[in-house]
Amino acid sequence: MQDMLHTLMERHLKGRTLDSDVASFIEELSQAMQQQQQQVQLLERSLELASNELYQGRDYLHMSQELFDATFHAAKDAMLIIVQNDESCIRYNQLFASMWRLPASYGYEITPSSLQQFMQPAFDDLDTFYSIFNAIIRNDQDSVGEIRLKDGRYIEYECRIREQPGNHISRLWMMTDITERKLDKKALEASAHDLRLAHRLAKMGAWTYDIDRQEFRLSAELLTLLDISCDKTRISANTFFSLVPSQDKVKIMQLFSDAASNKQSFKIETTFYLADEEERHVVIRGGFKQSDSCTCLLGVLQDVSDSYHTSEQIKLSSRFFQSSLQGNILLDRQRNIIDFNDVACEIFHLERNEFASGIMSRLKSAWTANMSISGMWSYVIEHGSWSGEVYFSSSDLSDKILWLSLEAYKNSHGKIVNFIAIVNDITESKKTQEKLHQIAYFDSQTRLPNRLQFERFLSQKLRAMAFTKEPLALIYLDLDRFKYVNDSLGHHAGDALLTLVGERLRESVPDALMIARQGGDEFVLILSGYVNYDGVAQRCEKIVSALSSVFMIDDNPVYVGASLGVVELPKHTSDMVTAMRYADISLYKAKSAGKGCYRFWQSEYLTDVTPERMRLESELREGIENGELELHYQPKVEAETGQHCGLEALVRWQHPKLGLLYPDQFISIAEETNLIIELDRWVIRAVAHQQAEWRSAGFELLPVSINVSATHASRHELVVLFAEILAAYPYLANYIEIELTETAIMANPDQATLSLNSLLEMGVKSSVDDFGSGYTSLGYLKKLNANTLKIDRSFINGITTDFYDRDVAKAIIALANSMSMEVVAEGIETKAQWDLLREFGCQYLQGFYFSRPLTVACMTHILKHRLEEAPMLS
Repeated sequence: MQDMLHTLMERHLKGRTLDSDVASFIEELSQAMQQQQQQVQLLERSLELASNELYQGRDYLHMSQELFDATFHAAKDAMLIIVQNDESCIRYNQLFASMWRLPASYGYEITPSSLQQFMQPAFDDLDTFYSIFNAIIRNDQDSVGEIRLKDGRYIEYECRIREQPGNHISRLWMMTDITERKLDKKALEASAHDLRLAHRLAKMGAWTYDIDRQEFRLSAELLTLLDISCDKTRISANTFFSLVPSQDKVKIMQLFSDAASNKQSFKIETTFYLADEEERHVVIRGGFKQSDSCTCLLGVLQDVSDSYHTSEQIKLSSRFFQSSLQGNILLDRQRNIIDFNDVACEIFHLERNEFASGIMSRLKSAWTANMSISGMWSYVIEHGSWSGEVYFSSSDLSDKILWLSLEAYKNSHGKIVNFIAIVNDITESKKTQEKLHQIAYFDSQTRLPNRLQFERFLSQKLRAMAFTKEPLALIYLDLDRFKYVNDSLGHHAGDALLTLVGERLRESVPDALMIARQGGDEFVLILSGYVNYDGVAQRCEKIVSALSSVFMIDDNPVYVGASLGVVELPKHTSDMVTAMRYADISLYKAKSAGKGCYRFWQSEYLTDVTPERMRLESELREGIENGELELHYQPKVEAETGQHCGLEALVRWQHPKLGLLYPDQFISIAEETNLIIELDRWVIRAVAHQQAEWRSAGFELLPVSINVSATHASRHELVVLFAEILAAYPYLANYIEIELTETAIMANPDQATLSLNSLLEMGVKSSVDDFGSGYTSLGYLKKLNANTLKIDRSFINGITTDFYDRDVAKAIIALANSMSMEVVAEGIETKAQWDLLREFGCQYLQGFYFSRPLTVACMTHILKHRLEEAPMLS
């Protein structure tokens, strides 16, 4: 303004006067002042506008900063910003502060050194820390990565590099805590692994059937299950359905088609045949699925072969349960009947609709069980099983004898869930057993106890004598003229005489503890109560008198008489074997004194008898060594044809002075010494050598039976001997058989069983000789695995006239057949006996009717004749 005024004044002063130009000057001045005022106003307006724009820019910048800060701190990732020209100040958001445990006092800005201070403790490895930290401060490239912190957290990071004006570089670090994602991933992987494991354990696999493509996609488990190469995750529908048997293929394909059409689920069982022809019983389950990519069925296939076979086994067990020849009953743990088979109904004589749980309460304990029914159940619960005899009262009021086996079935926790009862009706077998007991312990002819029963009874009495101090008298009795009766009147007369003798003995000594038949014409008595010399002598005189009286047989008067040997117990001895020996020697003395008398044991008898027996023993030993023994053979024949089918080897002693001696004249001496072993060895070796000679001559060999003593059967040496013989003659296993009497077996049943079973393993068969004359436990008879039973001749003699002998023979034949054993009847003397035994089902026969024992020369002649012509009977 001043400059303008000064200019105007200079212009007017140079060319004008003040007076004339005052007005114009003032007017110009006024105009200039107006212009100046306008300029001022314009300037002021400009200043006002500039000021307003400045204020608006500051507000926008402030808003932008606030928006950035809100976005920066609200980000889902932890963020860190570093500008290259300002590395001393690093900005971070709230999530970053939380991730690295930064204090709030830093205000989201931090120096590198402070950042290092807080980040370093979170790392296990310093190298890893420095690598990450240096990248944060100086990285010039985009990067991504993952780190694991000491506390187990997983951090995923991403670095972005941006160029700013002025060639500045900014770094944006974004970090995310992926620990939960990691854990979820691991859990998902574990779940998938568990699912695969579950499928593998369940023998199951997943499948998807793409209907449009007509192909199956199979899981790894299913590929393994179906034995398909693992590089073929997809197979055609035709390949899949080719595994199905032809009879099921159409049905299964239609099932898949219906499921697709009706959009429904399905289940079917079938059998797959794999490449190696292995069967797999499978269950296929599936359902419909529609997706954008395909129309398909998906499901699982499970191998149920194990459960199928188990089910089949259960069905088979059920059929076995129902078809068993035993009565089978299944009960729950309250002993209520759940199931039973028809045999059980037959045993109890009840219809199926009558078979109720109360039937078990009608059982009664048998005396042999030595336990009540309630005790039986308690025993089963405590010990798991019980077996024994019980009685059952039938509706007709008759008692059945049952063999009941009970077993408690427990679950995996040891708790009883069921009881299984197996019932057998043994009523008839008990009757048969009673008959066999009668056979075993009682003489069939006289109905008196036999030798075995006598020995058992005497043994018991001698043991009891140690406590009761009760004296006994043992009497051996031998009929004096029995052989004459047999030879003159026949065996039937002899049998009748023995029966009458038994009756008279019972009448003569009614208070005897026992009267028994030893065998042949020998009897034995045991007395008690009045045992002194006079009392026993009085009874011996009564016996001699009674047996000296006439017997009427077939209207024929018969006189015999008897000799008796007496031993007082324990006066003379308390040993059973010694007592029997003394009684036998005393009997011998009575016979030597003229028969029809009795003799008490005297110690001097030993000096009279022993030298004679010792001399015979010595001669027998020399006879074995000097070759004085010889074999005779008695043929066995087939009952149906009468043709020879085997031989029995019998030993004879050609004594240099006494001539030909039969076994009953020297076997007893051999049995009292170890000579019986030498005698057995000689017979076995002689039979083997003779069989070898006949084979060399081209003859057809027949099996030869050899009698073995009880002493030899109880020794392993018998097995060793046969092993040596079979090593030399292997073919003889089929042509040599062993015979053991019942008495020999029961003398040492366990060792006899072991020996005979060992021989059977070598191929050597065995038979039980004289069956019915002793008592062989049926349990041992089964364990023996014997091939043949030989019926004792005592039952054959009267088989055509005596119903008892006939029933016994039939029972023995039935027993043998039930045990798959062959039967030989010995002592056949008539055609009637042959016919009857053949009718009963006896397979083989032996006796004088067919042939007497033959020498080796005679037997050789027969075998030669068999070779040249037809078989012949002796």
